[in-house]
Amino acid sequence: MDMNSYAIEVLARCQLEDCYASAVRFHRARAAAGPRRPLRVALGLALIRVGTRALGSGRRMLAPRPS
Repeated sequence: MDMNSYAIEVLARCQLEDCYASAVRFHRARAAAGPRRPLRVALGLALIRVGTRALGSGRRMLAPRPS
């Protein structure tokens, strides 16, 4: 079955337009979200929270919880 080269070109152009539009939406959403914490900071805070929960309810608060 032989396809028309014009039809293939039109389909490829539509695919590219969809990809570009999706990339623009992604980058706009990423820019609107603001800066993210580095992974090492998020992981460190998570480990600290796990450690304080492991101590139990009778623990003493050494520092306020970061927001």
